[in-house]
Amino acid sequence: MNALTPLSQETAVPCSGNGFVLPEHPLFSCLSIAEQAMVAAGLSSYRFADHAFVCDQGAPLVGVLRSGAVARTLQHRCTVGLLLAGDMLILEGPRTANVRSEAVGPTEILGCSAEGFQALLEQVPQLRLNYLEVVAAELQATRDWHTLLGRKTAPERVATLILKLSRQTEEGTAVIDLRLTRDRLGHLLGMKMETVSRQIRRFAKAGVISLFSPSKIQILDQAALVSATGDVWRETVAP
Repeated sequence: MNALTPLSQETAVPCSGNGFVLPEHPLFSCLSIAEQAMVAAGLSSYRFADHAFVCDQGAPLVGVLRSGAVARTLQHRCTVGLLLAGDMLILEGPRTANVRSEAVGPTEILGCSAEGFQALLEQVPQLRLNYLEVVAAELQATRDWHTLLGRKTAPERVATLILKLSRQTEEGTAVIDLRLTRDRLGHLLGMKMETVSRQIRRFAKAGVISLFSPSKIQILDQAALVSATGDVWRETVAP
């Protein structure tokens, strides 16, 4: 199947949230035992197949990614963001109405519908405070990401993305999944598909990474990759 072709939303399989032990995440910090039970009862574990739209019976889904990844795409299929395990799908606003969330590989999300999450925020004040902090942190991270990319060269952008993905890969896992096709990586990095492919091949030829498949790589020289991001140089010359 073409990587840009979504499957039906019916591929989502919700599981009962009753009895869940809430994972360690800033969204659930400082909740009392009673509050934890209330929040867990309102959440479900949603499992999505590759390319499926992330939603709850057609409505936007709010929750924490437990595994897999979610691509944020505009309706004309331009990828504008990539969420990984530990990241959060937040409530949609008018400016994001045209942006859809699509599973990249088998993906599991602990969450509920936007309407259900709004109800939880009203019932649990601490959850509302935690949510505001999470949103503020994610907005700042998004701003920093786009600011950095706007100042980086093509090799630095690709190196930065590879390093970011490696840091969110399970410890002990040697092979890193780039998650997206070259075309979609290009959208994410603000580059042409050919430029992304060329930079990845250059890193492989230089011995910085090893290519296992078009989307799977292994870092061979961590120091060289960090240096290639340009961040070390900027930190050195910063006043």
